[in-house]
Amino acid sequence: MSMFREHWLGGLTAYSTFFIISLIATISVSILYGLPFDWNPTISMDPLGILGCFAIALLFGLWPDVDIKSKSQQIFYTVLFLLNASLILSLKRYLEAALLGLFAMLPILSRHRGWTHSKISMILLPGVFLVIPIYVAYPNWGTGWKELPELLDSLVTWEGLPDILRSGLAFYLAGLIGYASHLYLDGILFRSRKAQQRKVRTN
Repeated sequence: MSMFREHWLGGLTAYSTFFIISLIATISVSILYGLPFDWNPTISMDPLGILGCFAIALLFGLWPDVDIKSKSQQIFYTVLFLLNASLILSLKRYLEAALLGLFAMLPILSRHRGWTHSKISMILLPGVFLVIPIYVAYPNWGTGWKELPELLDSLVTWEGLPDILRSGLAFYLAGLIGYASHLYLDGILFRSRKAQQRKVRTN
């Protein structure tokens, strides 16, 4: 099995396992305690949200290999190009497009299995799904650095912040699980049996 197929299957399998367990727990608690089915923020109960989480888990299962010429790199740079073009041409969000373009160059500048394969990146990169809801909820973001102190003050005292962060939690976890599956299969997160066998074959 190619590493590309192994990684996308790994991301989907890992997230499917998490989703099924979390869904069973959600339904059980809802029935036992009479809670609404959307009480659990770790998974989305919206069909589009569920599809989005599975797509994110798959993509983050491939993401670390974007630092080398691979199918993963081709997929991600196609997605990033389309997203950047949309930000520029349709949404007129030039600052966001520039930041996305800057970020897209970083993996190419690093060595293979560099920062994209680190445990810190596994935790931090999916955090974009916690930042985006805050960004959307605060319409004056990006109007200038002079507004930054006011923004930080508003976030500290913002009563709705927990709910906004809660809205991105399911997507964050999907990204984290997909990312973790890649590092696991590469023998970085834990020493997997497949990674050990691969190491023996290469020695």
